[in-house]
Amino acid sequence: MMNRIAINELPAAPTIRPAEAQAVRGETIMCVSPRRWDSLWRDTQHIMSRLARHNRILYFEPGRNPDKPVMQELLHNAPYFFQLQMHNVAENLTVIPTPSSLPHIRRYLPPTVHRFLLPRIVEANARILIRHIQQTMRALQVEQPILWLYGPYEVGLIGHFGEKLVCYFNYDEFADFVGNERVRDMLIAYENRLCTMANVVMATSRAQCERRRPLNPETYFVPNGVDFDLFHQALDEDLPLPQDIAPIRHPIIGFAGWIGYHIDTELLCRIAEEFPHASLVLVGPDELPQNQARERLGSLPNVYFLGQKPHVDLPRYVRAFDVALMPYSLTGHIRSAYPMKLHEYLAAGRAIVATDLPELYPYDQVVRVARDHEEFLYHVSVAMNDHSASAIAARVAVARENTWDARIQQIYRILRTHLTDEGESA
Repeated sequence: MMNRIAINELPAAPTIRPAEAQAVRGETIMCVSPRRWDSLWRDTQHIMSRLARHNRILYFEPGRNPDKPVMQELLHNAPYFFQLQMHNVAENLTVIPTPSSLPHIRRYLPPTVHRFLLPRIVEANARILIRHIQQTMRALQVEQPILWLYGPYEVGLIGHFGEKLVCYFNYDEFADFVGNERVRDMLIAYENRLCTMANVVMATSRAQCERRRPLNPETYFVPNGVDFDLFHQALDEDLPLPQDIAPIRHPIIGFAGWIGYHIDTELLCRIAEEFPHASLVLVGPDELPQNQARERLGSLPNVYFLGQKPHVDLPRYVRAFDVALMPYSLTGHIRSAYPMKLHEYLAAGRAIVATDLPELYPYDQVVRVARDHEEFLYHVSVAMNDHSASAIAARVAVARENTWDARIQQIYRILRTHLTDEGESA
């Protein structure tokens, strides 16, 4: 049953032969990250922490956090205009804060103003970042690095560092973000250029991969994975529950992750109201839009917001879940997403209920995918009692095939091919 969804059967994730599984070693990878190192752990930190086992990673944090006020971020990052700061967070992994950057769009500005301002802001931010990266390279004596990019606006960085390879890791459909509607066509143009100029494009979902492959034939499907050993701890009966979740009444219907605009708040309200005997527990930073649905959710007596937790503590929280949720709002970029929660929940053996994401269809034997709210509620009621040993074993078997270490072997295979081609052409 599990062979149907094993990673070596995915179209762009071929079986890794022993000769190809050797690590790329001794390279300097300059990662221009979309998130700070100590933020909620996602693909960026997972991938770079593993690549650092055999390579030097320079992790450039973003010049501003878009979730915080502009002036606050400008003041916070202003010192980096004048001095280079860096700190080692692990062996071979150095985090470098970058100077303040200007916001690309403001929702209150008309489209004509955006069309005039956006190219100038993108160019100004690129110049600031180029200067900072070049300063870092001189300080650390870096030559011929691999440049690893994450966003369309970074296309202007290419060609300024003597890089031997440019990798673009696409993790979302930025042009489909609701907040980017006024600059959508410009964003698509920037990303099309980035896809064309990069040596390698990696995408975390099939839909993202299919869109970019016509622009660059060297486009690969590299979906999200799981730190299997970490999340598998949730099945350890001796693993203690954290003090803030231990006294909460069961059954617990839970979500662990970023609680933002991509979450269907109305659905969460309906879950809490439909199952008043259960507890709805939300673990992660609460950044839900402040609207009537959020106010309603917060007023329900069986809803618990526990806040953001250290990544290493998440299995202790997930262990308490009787049902694990992926309650995503099916708007904009979400339809093409490959949730990182998927394999984390599976490694923990949890019964999962999710909204109708196409990337989850291949896993329908271990995930309940709902087409609407009514079906979602039905699946939750069934999942509460789905804790048999065979069901748990099936979930764990899928997660075991989809680890971050397996993804890294795939990335190594891709990099080795292109680095060899680069060396031969030189």
